[in-house]
Amino acid sequence: MMGQCRAVPLTLSHTDIGQNPETIEMINGQATPVVPPPQRTPNSGSPSGSCDLKSVPSTSVASEAPPHAKHVDQRHGVESDKKMTLLDPSKYPAKRGEEEVKVIHRTKELIGKRDPTLLKRYRNDAHKISRVVMREVRPKNGYNAEKAARFYQETVEWRERFWMEHTLRHPPGKLEVVNMLVPELNYGCFDREGYPVYFLHFGLAAGKQVLNRTSSQEWANCHAYGLDMMELMCRQQTVKLGRWIDKMRVVVDFEGVSIFAIRDFMSHAKRCAHMDTTYYTGLMLSTYLINVPQSLSWATALFWPFLSAGVKRKVKLFTTGFETDLLKVIPPESLPVKYGGAREWDPIHVNSINWKAYDSQIKKTGRRDFELKRIFLKSSQKHQVTLHCAAGTQVRYYFETDVTALKFECLFYKKGQHIATNLVEASSRKSNVVPELSHVSVFDEGAVVLSWRNENGWSTKKQHLIFGYKRVPIEIPKVDGALGHLKLIT
Repeated sequence: MMGQCRAVPLTLSHTDIGQNPETIEMINGQATPVVPPPQRTPNSGSPSGSCDLKSVPSTSVASEAPPHAKHVDQRHGVESDKKMTLLDPSKYPAKRGEEEVKVIHRTKELIGKRDPTLLKRYRNDAHKISRVVMREVRPKNGYNAEKAARFYQETVEWRERFWMEHTLRHPPGKLEVVNMLVPELNYGCFDREGYPVYFLHFGLAAGKQVLNRTSSQEWANCHAYGLDMMELMCRQQTVKLGRWIDKMRVVVDFEGVSIFAIRDFMSHAKRCAHMDTTYYTGLMLSTYLINVPQSLSWATALFWPFLSAGVKRKVKLFTTGFETDLLKVIPPESLPVKYGGAREWDPIHVNSINWKAYDSQIKKTGRRDFELKRIFLKSSQKHQVTLHCAAGTQVRYYFETDVTALKFECLFYKKGQHIATNLVEASSRKSNVVPELSHVSVFDEGAVVLSWRNENGWSTKKQHLIFGYKRVPIEIPKVDGALGHLKLIT
């Protein structure tokens, strides 16, 4: 899951600076106006819009997008107004048996009994609603309309709790860093049937950098953003081809991967896998695992007999000799040269990035754009900042420490509620090595709580925490269409 809700006492008496026995020291006085960060220079050899990160990459938190303006996504290279197109499935052919049609009607009835407003509250179009329901009622041991209705309700509530309908307009705070940590090509590639194709070079990732710079939840947030982008591509293909497109293919390259990187990625991978099977079920048409080391292929052979027939049909594993199989389903213009195609893609190894220069640039940005404060945290001491936010607010924050890591979390209390939503779950941050610069976006009125805790009980030294934050108004994307009149079936 992206996060959890839990009961946490909310104290509003220490607004903005918190209660701390130490004196606050101003570092750089008044903050200067926010200066739009320099754009990263696109790699001329990459049609995907990837960037040359061997030089010092830019650092930024997402800037506010003007209303109704077209937005060029730096991660995917997609230009659109970021609005989900409402589609009527009756205009596009779809293969469905008589029994499937009956079970969809039954599922709709059960959804209505659970909550009559569920179908209207789900802002996405019938293209998405139909896929959510249909993937869960596929015959395994018979149709299960009750499970489909429960799954649909969980998906709707999850998307509302984390404002997923606005994620394409206002991406997660760690999106740029995640894109740097694991090279990917995920826009403009389609298979021979018109389904989008997503390439991920897992072998070039560095587990140590991932653990230092992102938590598993922040990684999952960016993963959800990518899946929503792929669903947007499915909509575009449906309109372009005139037939139903609601799945994607995935190609994961393991060339150069180490067993240590896999170990470091395990918690992040589990989080994303749970999200795939719970909130984006059935989106994957097929998955190709290529350049898999012999050590991993032997491990796969141990649990392969225990996998279901459906999973075995979707997953194909290759150590070598995968080019012919990929060309059967992916045309050369969408397949990278290194895999036997004609598309240029030059992924960069994470270890070739000058992270020291990158972190130095992060510090410069933090000291330039924020009004910084310094406090002292003793062992087991906690510092908390409460920010009252209107609907449509982006909270940008920066912090660093000088001795050891600390634990950071960000909570949101919706107005009138006493249960917090974890926008950033509590996790250890090596802020003494890697400065933190990120943001969270909220689209309901309430309070955002930033919390730092020094949990190094063995240390008798004081921990210096330098931090800054600001609240920036952002646009709330408008809802498209009247969901109450969407059709689920043809």
